[in-house]
Amino acid sequence: MPIDSYAKDDILTIRIHDERLIDPEQLKRLFDDIYTVIGKSEETQVVVDFKAVKFMASAMLGKLVAMKKKCDEFKAKLKLCSVAPEILEVFKITKLNKVFDIQSDEATARKSFSKRGFFG
Repeated sequence: MPIDSYAKDDILTIRIHDERLIDPEQLKRLFDDIYTVIGKSEETQVVVDFKAVKFMASAMLGKLVAMKKKCDEFKAKLKLCSVAPEILEVFKITKLNKVFDIQSDEATARKSFSKRGFFG
């Protein structure tokens, strides 16, 4: 499986292991695996860790948007973390950094779920 996952403190963390996400069939398998893990989970907070990912095809962006919509449907909060600077630049160019909550690393992403706003 190109991912592994674990749940701790009501947060599901999914780690992607592939360095290069380019092949359409590979992306399909990856997201099938991610949806399977999310579907079996009780957690409503999800972190997707991109630490191993060095390059990804633009098709991956569409898959991520679809996954975010699916999480929103189920009232699950989604955060991405450990996104390589080159990939983060693509998120900024496409303005998807405004759509996704992207944190520097897994620990920061996990902590950010418990942060409250000024009035919260």
